[in-house]
Amino acid sequence: MAYQGVIGNQGKVECPPTDPIMTSPQRVVRDHYHPQVVQVVHPIEIVNRHFCVPVYQHVYTCSERDEFCGMDPRFRR
Repeated sequence: MAYQGVIGNQGKVECPPTDPIMTSPQRVVRDHYHPQVVQVVHPIEIVNRHFCVPVYQHVYTCSERDEFCGMDPRFRR
């Protein structure tokens, strides 16, 4: 038999209290972002290159000889 409400002193139907109905919880996600330092390493390799470049150094040699001119060929040796 269903419960029939009671008429209160102001002529309105008053319903009795009931047990609460529990539903499955709703999941609310609140994302929070925080800065995180991440080092990014950029390796640098320095290469010292060495080249041989020709630099001309002019060297002069000198030779000397004696010539005898206008003499009698008999005296030449």
